[in-house]
Order: sequence, then structure tokens, then C-alpha cells
Amino acid sequence: MMNLEKLLDVDLRTLFNPKIWIVIVGVPHTIFLALVPLMTSEANSEEFRYATFALLNSAVLVGLYFFTEGRSQARMVAIVAGSTFLWILVDALVQDGDSFSISAQLTPPFIYSFSLSFQLAPPLILWFLASISGILNWGYDDSQELDLEKMDLTEV
Repeated sequence: MMNLEKLLDVDLRTLFNPKIWIVIVGVPHTIFLALVPLMTSEANSEEFRYATFALLNSAVLVGLYFFTEGRSQARMVAIVAGSTFLWILVDALVQDGDSFSISAQLTPPFIYSFSLSFQLAPPLILWFLASISGILNWGYDDSQELDLEKMDLTEV
């Protein structure tokens, strides 16, 4: 049985490690938004065009995973994931259909309405959490921890 105190003492940086969130976002993104639509849609369709953009995002995520680390990885994850999150919202807002809508009545009683398609929820949640992982680790300097590990404590 896991100790509740240990569970509550988890560091947010550990929970929101950008490298882990690249994998958590990248795998379903690549499968469901890039590979499946590329194989099932016609080459000149809008779905195929969105799938090629998703494949480009997957390539960026692979590059972030393998070619960056530490602070620079966290900052790039925050920028890429945050901009993808915003792109999904803006695209849903301007696209015809009922996937996302905002309305407001500017006279009393000031009624605001917000609706979001259930299909948009998983990618929005994943990209949002990935951007949070980058933001939480934005200024984190892991070189200080490495210096402490290398220090010979017998000299003190």
C-alpha cells in the first residue's frame, strides 16, 4: 500500500517532466491524428492536409525528445505545445460547425455561453498539460543537481 504522505509529497517537476509529456502527447497524436488519417483519406482532402500538419508536429516532437534536454527542452515544449493548443482552439473557433463556440449577450443579465465538442477535449487536455510541463520547468537548471552528485563529500 502506497503511503499517502509520499503521494502528496510528489514534486510537480517530477510529475510534469517535459520528456515524459512529449511521449504522452506524441504517441496518440502520431497514431490518431497523423498515421490513421493519412492511410484512410484521399490525397487532396482536407483531412489529409490536417494529417500532414499533424505528422509535421510529430517530427518536431521527435526532434525535441532526442535533440534537446533540460531547460532548452522545457522551453521548446512550452512553446510548441502551447502554440498547438492555441491552434486547435482557434481552428475550432473559426471553422464552420459546432465543435467550438462562444457567445455573449452584452446587455443585462450578461449571459455567456461556451460550448466545446467532446472530440476536442482529449487533444486539448494533452497539449495543455504538455505546455504546463514546459512552463513548470522553464527556468529549472538541472546542472546544479549534477554538481552536487559529483561533489566529493569526504573533503568537507
